[in-house]
Amino acid sequence: MWEKLVILLNHTLQIYQALLQLSRKKREILVEAKPQELELLTKQEERFIIEAGKLEKLRLSTIQELAAALGIAPERAVLSELVEHADSDTAAELKKIGQQFSGLAGELTQLNELNEKLIQQSLEFVNYNINVLSQATAESTYAPKGQPETTRPGRSLLDTKV
Repeated sequence: MWEKLVILLNHTLQIYQALLQLSRKKREILVEAKPQELELLTKQEERFIIEAGKLEKLRLSTIQELAAALGIAPERAVLSELVEHADSDTAAELKKIGQQFSGLAGELTQLNELNEKLIQQSLEFVNYNINVLSQATAESTYAPKGQPETTRPGRSLLDTKV
């Protein structure tokens, strides 16, 4: 059962490392403003996240089995508690995996926050441009005294003639 847990954790770690690489690539794509590439990358992320979710369910059931076999209460069945009951080689490997997860989680959090800010800035830029373009095409309907305006037609930044 310990081997199964180590295999599950290592596989999950690989998925998180792949997600970290995708997050780095996403930052570059956001900076370069490449929406088609962003869409493809997001689909890849989605597949990894679904896989991580499946592995998480397997990990939880494996940990519950281990906890039951070791007589540990289910709410105390966390990695740090299980390490204390494992043999020295397994304990060392589990500690190493735990440290790698901690490092990955911190880096992923930072990258995701940065990417969120980049997306927000891009959205604000798009909204600003939409507002500028829509104001440039807006014309007055009436003159101040309620008379139709007979001055020159409004100029638009977009050529809407078909």
